[in-house]
Amino acid sequence: MMLIDVFEKNNVICHNYSQNPVTNSNKTRLVDFRQGQEELHKSLRQGMLDAATRLLSEEGPGALTVRRVAEAVNCSTTLLYSLFGGKDGLANELYLEGFERLKQEFSADPANTLLAGLPRLRALARAYHHYAKHNPSYYMVMFGDAIAGFVPPVESRKRAWESLAVLIEAFDACMHDGSLPRSNPTAAARLLWAAMHGAISLELKGYYLKTERADELFDAAVHAVLRSLEVGPAPPPPSTTT
Repeated sequence: MMLIDVFEKNNVICHNYSQNPVTNSNKTRLVDFRQGQEELHKSLRQGMLDAATRLLSEEGPGALTVRRVAEAVNCSTTLLYSLFGGKDGLANELYLEGFERLKQEFSADPANTLLAGLPRLRALARAYHHYAKHNPSYYMVMFGDAIAGFVPPVESRKRAWESLAVLIEAFDACMHDGSLPRSNPTAAARLLWAAMHGAISLELKGYYLKTERADELFDAAVHAVLRSLEVGPAPPPPSTTT
């Protein structure tokens, strides 16, 4: 026996099929309500993320409110809260999406994988700069304070750093092939990231009057870090004790 319970909520119509585990004479499989519910849940969630991404990219972080996202997909704010747990949950998804896009940027140019040594590190730095300039709103969600009050959970921050693992791997390769002296590749990657992020943050906040100047300073910051790693730490000063 099949009972069809049709209910409408938040402009979404769901069909609930309750049945005995018995098929008809042709052994036709009936609709799996749980599977349909999960697919609907994923579809709604993705639709809201897509809407949030559009608002973030087209209007900036200031437009990213629960009400605006709900209006964009024609649903109630209650449904959005149930799917994401509120604005922080939605912000966290955008935070992780930003790092996923950065990973894709690193792999988009074949040169980033075909090159070796210091040229590969410079290519990865250029990819990072390109991503930040073409995705400023995402970048400020990832590394700035674009969404007031949002603090990424520890687990999300760990996943975010995994997106920069390609820099660690590139430094490790340089230290193995002799392009750089042996040291800690993770510390080297963090040093390069800090220099890149500093230059990019100034650029995105409008401290440079000319785009060319921003590009020059970014390249100079990358060069300075790589050069310092090539030279290695300075020897300690001679002892003055007698």
